[in-house]
Order: sequence, then C-alpha cells, then structure tokens
Amino acid sequence: MKALLDGKKRLPVLAALIVFLIALAGLSVYGIWLHRQDKFRDLTVELGTDAISLSDFTTEYAKLGKVSFVSDPALVNLNETGTTELTLRHGSREQTITFTVEDTTAPEVTFIRSKAVDIHYVPDPMDFVSNVSDADKVRVYFGSQPVIPKDYSDITVQVIAEDESGNSVAADCVISFNWLKTEYHLEYGMTLTKADVLLDPLRDDSLIDQASLDLINEAGFGEYKITSTLGEQTRTCTVTVADTMGPVLELQDVQVKKGKSVKLDDFIASVEDISGVKEVRLLSEPDTKTESKQTILVEAEDNLGNITQKETILWVATDFRAPKLTGADKSMSVEKYSEPDFLEGVSAQDSVSGVCEVQVDLSQLNLSKAGTYYITYSACDASGNIATVKRKVVVEPNEEDTKALVETIAQTLSDDPEQIRDYVRRSISYSHSWGGDDPVWHGFTRRSGNCYVHAMCLKALFDEKGIESQLIWVVDKSHYWLIVKLDEGWRHIDATPGVRHTKYSLMTDDLRLATLSGRVWDFEAWPKCE
Repeated sequence: MKALLDGKKRLPVLAALIVFLIALAGLSVYGIWLHRQDKFRDLTVELGTDAISLSDFTTEYAKLGKVSFVSDPALVNLNETGTTELTLRHGSREQTITFTVEDTTAPEVTFIRSKAVDIHYVPDPMDFVSNVSDADKVRVYFGSQPVIPKDYSDITVQVIAEDESGNSVAADCVISFNWLKTEYHLEYGMTLTKADVLLDPLRDDSLIDQASLDLINEAGFGEYKITSTLGEQTRTCTVTVADTMGPVLELQDVQVKKGKSVKLDDFIASVEDISGVKEVRLLSEPDTKTESKQTILVEAEDNLGNITQKETILWVATDFRAPKLTGADKSMSVEKYSEPDFLEGVSAQDSVSGVCEVQVDLSQLNLSKAGTYYITYSACDASGNIATVKRKVVVEPNEEDTKALVETIAQTLSDDPEQIRDYVRRSISYSHSWGGDDPVWHGFTRRSGNCYVHAMCLKALFDEKGIESQLIWVVDKSHYWLIVKLDEGWRHIDATPGVRHTKYSLMTDDLRLATLSGRVWDFEAWPKCE
C-alpha cells in the first residue's frame, strides 16, 4: 500500500518533468527556427531620400547590436536610381540583400498658363515654366511644336515636364501674338511710319490706318494710342512723342596767339534744336597766357532742358607753322632682311625753332616680306606744330619669293599649256615695262608688262609644271614669246595680249611668221615647229 502511495506521489513530479522536457525541446526548436530567420531584408527607397541607417535593412529577428556592413557603405547612393547588391553581417552570419533607389514621383512644376509674344518669337517650352523641382534631371518640351497661325489667333500648346525616370506632368498653355509693338518712343520732329510700330511692316501694312499715324505726326508732345484689329484680336501700341535729345552742337578747334583773347562763339561752328536753343556755355576756362593745347568743354541746352556736351581744342602758341621735312618724299627700294638707315638724308627745319628732331614710324614695314609699304616721318617744333610725310618703301623680292609665288599660282591651274597661257594673258595687261631684275615677280604682282614679261611669266609656270619650253625672240629683239614641246612636236605659243598674238593658238613656223609683220627669228637657233 505504501509503495502504491509512493508511486502516486511520483506521478506529478514525473509529469512535470515531462512537461519541462517538452518545453525545453520546444525552446530549442524555436531557437533553431529563430536563428535561421533572415535578419535583413531587401530595401527600396525613393530617389532623393535624405538618409538611411542600418536599422532600415533589418527585420524583426535582428539585434541591432550585432548588425554591421560587410559591403562598403559608400555603395549606398541615394541620389541615383538603380539596384545595388549589399552584404551585411549579424553576429557571425552574413546575408546579401538588394538595395534599390527608384523614382516614382513626377516633377513639381509651376506653369505659366498664358504668354503674349511677338510674331518673331521662337517658341521655347522653358518660357512657360517658372519653377521646376525634382530629385532627378527634368526635360521640358512641347507636346507638339507650336506654329504661328497666319491670322495671329491664340493657340494652345501642351507643355510637358518629364524626369529621367519617365515621370511627367503636363499643362495646356495659351500663346497670344503681338503684331504691333506695345510701345514706341517718337522723337519730336521725326515722322511716325508703319515700320516704326509694326513688327512685320511688309506683311502687315494693311493692319494700320495711315490716317491714325498722320494725326500723331501733326500733333505735338504727348501720349497717343494706335489700335490694330485682326479678326477677334485687337492690339494697341502706345506712342510717346517727346523731345529727349539735346541740341545738335558742332564745334571747331581754335588757334590763338599767346596773349590774345578768345570768345565762346569762336568755338561754335553751329548749334540748333527743334525746341529752340536756350543757352550755350563754356564749361572750361580758356587760358591764352600759356602756350599749350587745351581741351575746352562746351555745353548747349534747349528750351526743354535737354543738354549736349562736346569737347574741342584751344591751341595757344606764338607759332603755328609746322617744320619743313626734306629728303623723305622720294620712294625707296630695299632688300629683304636688310637694315637700311631710313633717317639718312632726312631733316626738318622750322622758321622759329630751327632744326627739329625727325621721328620715323616703321610699324607698317615688314622687311622680311617682299611688297610695297609706307613709313611715316614726323617732326614737331617747340610750339607743338607737327609735320608728317609718308614715304613709299619697296621691299624687293628674292628668288625664294618668286618661286613661292609661281608655285602658288601653278597649283590653281591645269597642266594644259593653252589654259596656262590664257591665264597669263588675262592676268597681266600690256605695258612697256621690262619688269626690272625680276620680270616674273613684276608681272604677277604689278599685273602689267611687255611681251618679255608675259613670256617669262609663262615660262616660269611651264617650268613649275614640268612642261619643256624655250624663250624665243625676233632678230631685233622687238618681240619675245615661247616655243613649247608637245606630243606632236614643237609649237610656238604667245601669252602677249593683242590681235596679232591671239590670232592662232599653237602655231607652226608658218603660222608664227604670218603674225610677225615681216619680222623673223634665227631659224637655226631654235627647234623647227612643223
């Protein structure tokens, strides 16, 4: 019986033990389940989000004290849409999640719902937006390109603001067109015309009544309205007629001997104003006691208070005659890269000051380039009188210049001897000049010369082109030309202008003789042209 009672006492204890063991097993299973639950989650945020923290990536199963980044936190870019894989750690366990920045918000835009423009306006969608706000870049454009109607009637355009993610907002905006200026200032005394107030006077001439302009032209100072109606559209231009310009004042320089007096009228060439000239006054005090050049300021005022100021020169001296420059009036020829003395033989003499120093301005002279230049000599006396003389300086060409010139011309021409001859004949007119030491340079730069110049210029081009030729002349050397070697043999060719020389193109000896009026060449000295 006692054993039975002891057994009965043990049953609750055993039951409690079993319950404890079951609970302990349940906790262990829960712990295993809890351990295996994700501590982190994928995260999606809106573009422009200010900031995020580690807690934004954790689930309810994570303990913040055990959470850390494995990936570089700098990979979290809140200012650019896209998807990034991030790895985080919870205790010793790592997990990779997807972080996404997206843009699903349309731009915030303040639209300008109506706008008046002139008929020359080039439509720009940004003209219809006063404010745009978005975390992304925004493009503003028209739904369809506006076209100005012929009758200038109002049009409605759709203006769209769209960010780079495709989120957009749109508004209908009205454009009205002005064919008339809204305001115009007419200077009193001028004539108002349709071109003054119309934006396209050639097209819209009929939209203004000339009589309305005539009334304004006949009226005085004031403000006037001009209206123009087209269909249901009416535009108004406010014309203000006023005198805002000072008098037309023309002054003249004054020369006066030391100690003499000078008056205001001495400086005035003319002064006039449509409203009438009220007063002309000197703003500078002339000093005639000292030899000098003074700047004198003169002011003119009309009856409406408009003012004009101008400056002129007062020259006080005892001598107004400039020195005389000698030796600088003859032209010079110099070689390239030379160092000539341009003051040699040049002097200046003044009747009062005596010998004056001569200065020479060489700024326009280039001694490294063949050509014609001008230098300026000047001399100043004690009273400030200045004499100037320009002198022609020719920088002579050398072989290098002539060769470069011929090369440049030859590049523009074909290899046809007749076309080359025609170029020389057209480019160089006939004169009696032999062309000096360099007839080729003379002919191509002066564009004139005698038969010798024409022949030498043609030969230079033939040589550059690789065309075989020889210079030929009549016995008394009264005429020069070339013979050129062609596939069919030698032929006479003449670049000299004139009926006799242009009668035939490529000539045999017989044809050449027929043009020379009885003159002949040494038939044994040159190849025959048969």
